[in-house]
Amino acid sequence: MRRVLWAAAGLAAAFAGAVVWDDAQHAGRILPGVWVGGLPAGGLSSGELEARLRRAAREQLDRELVVRAGPHRWRVRTRDAGLRVDVGAAVRRAYQLGRHPNPVERARERWRLWTGPVTVEVPWRVDHGQVRAFVRRVSRTVHVPPKEGRLVVVSGRVEVVPGEVGAALDEAQAEHALRSALLSFSREAQLSVKVLQPLWTAGRLRALGISDRVASFSTRVSPDPDRTHNIALAASRLRGVLLPTGSELSFNEVVGPRTKEAGFREAPVLVEDELVPGDGGGVCQVSSTLFNAALLADLVVTRRANHTQPVPYVPLGRDATVVHGSLDLRVRNDGPPVLLWSELAGDRLVVSIYGRPQPGRRIRVLVERVEVIPPPRGAVVRPDAQLRPGEVRVLPARPGYRATTVREVWEAGVLVRREVVARSVYRPVARTVKVGAGRTSDSRPLRP
Repeated sequence: MRRVLWAAAGLAAAFAGAVVWDDAQHAGRILPGVWVGGLPAGGLSSGELEARLRRAAREQLDRELVVRAGPHRWRVRTRDAGLRVDVGAAVRRAYQLGRHPNPVERARERWRLWTGPVTVEVPWRVDHGQVRAFVRRVSRTVHVPPKEGRLVVVSGRVEVVPGEVGAALDEAQAEHALRSALLSFSREAQLSVKVLQPLWTAGRLRALGISDRVASFSTRVSPDPDRTHNIALAASRLRGVLLPTGSELSFNEVVGPRTKEAGFREAPVLVEDELVPGDGGGVCQVSSTLFNAALLADLVVTRRANHTQPVPYVPLGRDATVVHGSLDLRVRNDGPPVLLWSELAGDRLVVSIYGRPQPGRRIRVLVERVEVIPPPRGAVVRPDAQLRPGEVRVLPARPGYRATTVREVWEAGVLVRREVVARSVYRPVARTVKVGAGRTSDSRPLRP
């Protein structure tokens, strides 16, 4: 037994001596048997190993990666796509092998090094922020929004224009695929592209059953070219608007602001009971024409305001004024789906509504209980900067009106519904004397 103990003690002493000798021989250097990233590191100083690893890593970081997404292709250096390496961590781990502060662990590590090579992996990683940024750049290039199908009217017939599919990058899959390609040192990364279907496909549009004109109203357009331009522009934005069951149309939202930047021109508008130059003059004729077509199509008018004065293009009580940001015309469709179609035909603005035919149905719009409101007695004087000093212009008094607009719905010759759809008040205007600026600076009543 003693011999065994003495033999073990001798071996331990010899092993310890060998460790001490090895430490002395390799002071400041990587111990033999250590491999790092496929390179033998034994006998190298930390600085020498780091230089070798950085040269090897540079080849990987500067390697070209081909990224594909649908028909698109990019060539990018792996470092620019987000590949990173921690050479310092690998060097520190290599130097520490066989130098554990615990004697037992240090002995085990030395034995492993003497009996076979020990490999230290170089820690490669990806910069998730840079990967995400690269994927988003790819996504912007790949993205093609789907083109919605639409209904158009050609020679009085409703036709379907099919939509087109779009494309979008699957960003979650793309980030995963790019990270995998970088960490596996692949030469190519394939990113997945999703097909985007249009909401309004040809089949869905046909299923709406919109085939015939169910209502139409037209108004005469004055020959003013700027006013005609504004009318045509506003009408073009209503043309082709689809109103599914339960949807509501806001004239102001569809037509947008009536500004020069939006393409509208200056033309006469009604301000304080007078026509004066203003952006978008003529747009109220479009809203008024739509108002009448909507009534004839049995749409629900949820918001409408009349002008302060009667207008020449529609009867009393059948106008609808709009001001972007304040006064709006809104109509809701509680029936089957309908299509709006507005266009200029010669000197007529025509707003038509297409839907499902309803044989035997007829709608009448009537203006009843028209009451005349006499103008105020006397006159008012107002300065006018457009007149020369001393020049006078007299505007005659105008009566006001109250009117009630009624809709009747007839089916097979039987009245099935009668309802009030609008009440209008047009204010009376006193005789007005306008004088050139400098003649007077206030407004005051005159004796009759």
